[in-house]
Amino acid sequence: MASQNPRVGVCPRCGDLIHHRHVLVEYETGNDARYWAECPGCGGVVDPNA
Repeated sequence: MASQNPRVGVCPRCGDLIHHRHVLVEYETGNDARYWAECPGCGGVVDPNA
């Protein structure tokens, strides 16, 4: 069964998992999707792809 809330990355500040529900901005660069998300652990706005 596919996840309803897939993981998009890890917080570069605290290491918490970031899921799609935390995404604030989604954009594309070439063929890749990129995100800015609010970390559930530290509350910072981060690039989980960093």
